[in-house]
Amino acid sequence: MQVQKIANNNAQSNTNFNGKLFIEPDLSYYPCKFVRQHYNKIQNLIADKPFDLFIRQNHKQGTVNVIAQKEMDALNKNSLKHVVTMKKDLDCYDVAAESAIEGYEKNLASRPKSFKERLANLINKIF
Repeated sequence: MQVQKIANNNAQSNTNFNGKLFIEPDLSYYPCKFVRQHYNKIQNLIADKPFDLFIRQNHKQGTVNVIAQKEMDALNKNSLKHVVTMKKDLDCYDVAAESAIEGYEKNLASRPKSFKERLANLINKIF
């Protein structure tokens, strides 16, 4: 039995990021309506980012949170994230998403590098 060699000519050396948009299913009428109106713009904003956007409603306070953070860190309370809180009847979800993305990127740039990142940089310099 022969195994065909798979050519990897189209492989890219850089990482492709695919940020996702997660919308909680329990949004009330107005937040759901406004998110639907701005969905394509928000999806395009997050498409090439290394993190995700979460849209969650707090029914007790009558607010909606637009949260920028990595999906794997969603349950970690001490993880890096940026939260934009707004009233549920406002129609500015695209602006809130832009603000959340910009805030997260500023926080990401200002945080100190981890040991793993410093070690990777050192290894890349050597080789």
